[in-house]
Formats: sequence, structure tokens, C-alpha cells
Amino acid sequence: MVKTVVFVGKDVIEENAKKAQRLRELYDKYGVTVYEFLGGPGSGKTSIIEKLVPLLLRDHDRDRILYIGGDVATTLDTERIAKLGIRTIQINTGGTCHLEVPHIEAAIRQLGGEDVLRDLDVIIIENVGNLICPFNFPLGAHARIMVVSVAEGEDKFIKHPISTKVSDIIVINKIDLAKAINADIDYMVKTAKEINPRAPIILASAKTGEGIERLYQVLREYINGSYK
Repeated sequence: MVKTVVFVGKDVIEENAKKAQRLRELYDKYGVTVYEFLGGPGSGKTSIIEKLVPLLLRDHDRDRILYIGGDVATTLDTERIAKLGIRTIQINTGGTCHLEVPHIEAAIRQLGGEDVLRDLDVIIIENVGNLICPFNFPLGAHARIMVVSVAEGEDKFIKHPISTKVSDIIVINKIDLAKAINADIDYMVKTAKEINPRAPIILASAKTGEGIERLYQVLREYINGSYK
């Protein structure tokens, strides 16, 4: 008897891509710009978003910005962002290492369905802390922002080439720690550019605020097609 092993990973990923495209069309229908932040645990995704939201509030009312926080079990990150006064909703995956399109669709339904999109300008999605799985399951965002900290190792981009390649924007965070831990930022930038030459690379520190203004400008330019 011949045993056959069927690999379904590609089919699952392709099916998710189709669903993500439908989500993108829904965002576009209502003129909502969606940013997805991805990165490993401790990379500083939430801290970057905390610094970014006040800049968004220059151009948008608080109730027209929605943060969707993805986590395995807690609401800690979403609680931090909620203190900034914008709309928030938590998604707990219960163990799954990434968000998928049905999670986002469920969050939208929970908030009132498509009608809520009429009242939004921006959605920020913070995916589950993971440098592998979330990158294979897009959520229809207009820009996917990869956040890596200098404390995670200079070889992070080399070790995660696929994640690096599919990112639209790359943020190297915690640069204020580089000297103390002897991290070679130039090497990190070089390897990131070799793998993904099209993505703008932002050197940032969520602690000091360095690079956050530049990130905001790149996000705006990237979405309207004027990035240089």
C-alpha cells in the first residue's frame, strides 16, 4: 500500500491571501487606511504605536482611529493604547501564533459591522508577537511594518529573510541601546537592504522618540504613493 502525504500549507496561505484581498477592498470602499505592525515579542511594537498615535491625532479625530490588538491571552497592550483615547478592540487567539482574516472580520462585526468603517480614517493592527507565522497571513493592510529591536541580534534579518522580504516598511527599534550592547546598526541596515531593497528603513527609539516623526512621514508618503 502506498501512503501519500498531502501538504496543505500552500493552499491555506493562498486561500488567506484571497480573503485578505477582499478585506483590502472593504477598507478601500470606505476610505480607511490600515497599518499592520509585526515583530517578535519585546521588539517594541506597542511602544512604537504609543509614540505614533499622538502624531496621527494631528490629522485625525480620536474616534476615527481604531487599534486592533492581537495577543494569545492578555489585554495588556490594548490597555496601554486605550489610555491614548482612541478606539480599541482586543483579539485573543487562544494559542494561535498569528491573526487571520476571520479575526479581523469578527472584530469589525463586534464593533457594528461595515457601518463602523464609515466612521474611521485609520486602523492600526498589532499582530501577535511572532517573526514567522504572521508574515504568511496578510490582513489586507495597506502597509505592513516590521519592527525589530537591536537587542534581538544583528542577524535577525538574515535569519528571517521571508518576513523581511514581504515587509513594506522596516523599523529598527531601541537604537538607544546599540552602544551598550555593542550592536552594529550599519550591519543590520545593510542586511535588511540586501534582502528587501524596496522597503524604507527607519532607525528608531520608542524610549526617546527618535525616528517616530520620520516613520509617520513615511507611512503617509507610502500610502499616497509619494515615498522617496
